Amino acid sequence: MSLPDPDHIPPPPGAPLLHPLAAASIVIYATLFLLAVTIPRGLVNWSRDLAPGLLQERLLPAAHQIDRLAQSLGIDRPYERARALFLAVTGKNED
Repeated sequence: MSLPDPDHIPPPPGAPLLHPLAAASIVIYATLFLLAVTIPRGLVNWSRDLAPGLLQERLLPAAHQIDRLAQSLGIDRPYERARALFLAVTGKNED
């Protein structure tokens, strides 16, 4: 499809967002929070890989707490099942 004048494309239906940057920020941080809760091992591993320092000292205990919370509530069970299936299918081991 070619447009005769791409600089004058009519806006899509609906009202534009008042604060599009705020909306994008909310979506990004909500996604990161959801990933941290549903796959807490990733957060723990990422915080372990940080360079030793103040950030790692503060982040690692928080990551372990999130991991424990996710395990106690069972939020991470779908991830653990999928990981076990992946390891079984590929013949890899947990290390």
